[in-house]
Amino acid sequence: MVKQKKILQSIGAQEKRVVVIDKNGKIEEFLLERNNDNLAGNIYKGKITHVVKGMDAAFVDIGRGKNGFLYVNELIPCVDAYSIEVDEHSTKKTENLPFKGKKDIGKLLRKGQEIMVQVVKEPFGTKGCRLTSQISLPGRFLVLMPYNKSIGISKKIKNKKERVRLRSLLQELKLPQSMGCIIRTQAENKGKREFAREIKYLLRLLQEIKQQGLKSTAPCLLHQEYGLVLRTARDLFTDDIEQFIVDDRDAYKQAVNFIKILAPELKSRLVLHKEKISLFEKYDVNVQIENIFLRKVTLENGGYIVIEKTEALVSVDVNSGSFIDTSKLEQTALITNLEAAKEVARQIKLRDLAGIIIVDFIDMQKIVNQKKVLQVLYKFLENDRARINIYPFSPLGLVQIARQRIRKSVENIMFMKCPHCQGKGMIKTIQTIAIKVLRRLKYFLLTHKQRSVEITVHPLIAMRLLNEERAEIITLEKKMWRKIAIFADEHLDLEEIKFL
Repeated sequence: MVKQKKILQSIGAQEKRVVVIDKNGKIEEFLLERNNDNLAGNIYKGKITHVVKGMDAAFVDIGRGKNGFLYVNELIPCVDAYSIEVDEHSTKKTENLPFKGKKDIGKLLRKGQEIMVQVVKEPFGTKGCRLTSQISLPGRFLVLMPYNKSIGISKKIKNKKERVRLRSLLQELKLPQSMGCIIRTQAENKGKREFAREIKYLLRLLQEIKQQGLKSTAPCLLHQEYGLVLRTARDLFTDDIEQFIVDDRDAYKQAVNFIKILAPELKSRLVLHKEKISLFEKYDVNVQIENIFLRKVTLENGGYIVIEKTEALVSVDVNSGSFIDTSKLEQTALITNLEAAKEVARQIKLRDLAGIIIVDFIDMQKIVNQKKVLQVLYKFLENDRARINIYPFSPLGLVQIARQRIRKSVENIMFMKCPHCQGKGMIKTIQTIAIKVLRRLKYFLLTHKQRSVEITVHPLIAMRLLNEERAEIITLEKKMWRKIAIFADEHLDLEEIKFL
């Protein structure tokens, strides 16, 4: 495998940042962590606060203020998981397998009951975190499932012979009877030694979690998912990475110790950045990061895409821009759409877009051209770490993409709603606000008897009132027999009005 990518990890006092860059220095992935406040992957000893039969769910106090949400389908039959011993050589059968048939949550859980749960989805908006009792522990090549003895293989491993080989290899290692594994994409072409090393590590970790659960009182944290440093080493440090460069000595040592255990062959690719110039400045990625969330993204052929995020979905509009050949409209549309498909795939991963994503490609008449565009989308999203489904073109020429949301997106960490427009992306025109001020003024004059009135508004609004709307002000003064004075204050918001 050709090693062309680099991982750059910058550790600051307030935040940790990671970028993956290609051979041309272009960012492929950007991760950000502040205060290590991610919950996804954490394992808690929780306490049931409510069982809601009508929703087939329970609310669980995990000690985070807002209760987590546990669906009945996320339960295992033996919910008292702390009593299960982890014996690597055990052959004793257990009942800790997924349910068959319909489950009655009222018979399985009760208020006040303690239960081991794992966060599968971060809190979002007013919703608490999503929980499961089907614990899973991810490694570099395997995901250990203590209460599900099935063996799964990543769909991204396409070769049938390789899938058979990996399954046979895992079966030879003889996991404890009650346990199963998911073989991750990175496991492709790996051998028995790597699997055995990782299983040993994950079983030891599971034993530590269980022992912590036995001696702890709910609600409490039993295991915190790795922070950005170790998650990067585990999930992103793959065979195609030429170097993993870290600019902090403590983080570097942490990564080295972790890699020594799980992938010692990669240790030589870990590098500590010691130069005076910052790591991100050296590789010129700070400017790229600043441009990540621009609404408009220009394509190399002169076209562009516009990305709009709403509460319900993310829309992506593809435009030909300056790339127009009126004699070959279908070909122009195809070339622009193919270029856009690559960039859409890149932006989805770069911005960590999730939920429903609707892409409005330029209209194409030929079905074969639509298939070509879909093939490009499939190709460039093939290695996406999030679960993703891409649906065919609709009759309106739209492509729908559904992508898994796990953690809070980088955009939600870096940005807040605009205090002026409240996230709408638009504010009222000066004329609209001035008319609103006049309406408020009329009401104030009718409900207050004072002889003179002072109005303080934003300078732009004051300018409008004293010029274009001056005739209306004079009319009000004559009609209401009042004196009206208008003042400007640059510290006021556009729509803010003060009467005196």
